[in-house]
Amino acid sequence: MIPAFSIDEKVRAYVRKSGQDFRLSTSPDGPVLLPLGEFSPKSSDMKILVGGNILYVSKLQAKYIKKN
Repeated sequence: MIPAFSIDEKVRAYVRKSGQDFRLSTSPDGPVLLPLGEFSPKSSDMKILVGGNILYVSKLQAKYIKKN
């Protein structure tokens, strides 16, 4: 089960300012935020509306997101 989480306002501001859609995914070094021009979202990704853009979150990564 994926716990509820929130996206930090700094990340939201970055996405809004960029005017692009992003994907939060996993990498060998940890989470990575990538513009969709470089990587495509997966059908299993969670979609979070941020202003007029979408932040796609990998379901694998979502279970590790914490906001302290």
